[in-house]
Amino acid sequence: MKTTLKVLLTLLILSSASAAADTTKQDQDLYGGAGLGVMATDDNGEAGIGLSLRAGVGLDHVLNGLGIQVELNKSLSDPENRNDRDIDVMTIATYATFDIHIPKSKMTLRPKIGAILPNLKDDIDSRNLILSSGFGITYAIENNVLLYADYVVLGEAISNYSVGVEIKF
Repeated sequence: MKTTLKVLLTLLILSSASAAADTTKQDQDLYGGAGLGVMATDDNGEAGIGLSLRAGVGLDHVLNGLGIQVELNKSLSDPENRNDRDIDVMTIATYATFDIHIPKSKMTLRPKIGAILPNLKDDIDSRNLILSSGFGITYAIENNVLLYADYVVLGEAISNYSVGVEIKF
């Protein structure tokens, strides 16, 4: 079942990338990014450090502000869970995002919702595919370089608070 879910998520990602590639360059807003974060457990307040890698595309030709984002999160130092054992967090997710530009500002609000495979390493969720959501804020340093701060639910007991850089292509 877990392998089937991984295949389905991979196909969703590839079909999203294919749809994005079919648009003209003017309609595309491709970006990639990386950041560091705190992966916190909900039950005892223990936390670890994690790496977040992301890629996305704006779909303004469909709806202004709409986008698709793929995100990989991996713990660098493992948080402890309720059984007092370290857990090795690794997740991959696909999100629908919606950029809300703040007028006369370099800031953008970015809520997102999607599907996540939370159990690529340890079992951090009782299911192999779950609904995930998050919220972020970006700040444009340059036209193609953004700083971001993000909050994402990675599983039943893990939340990720990250900061990083996105580069638009």
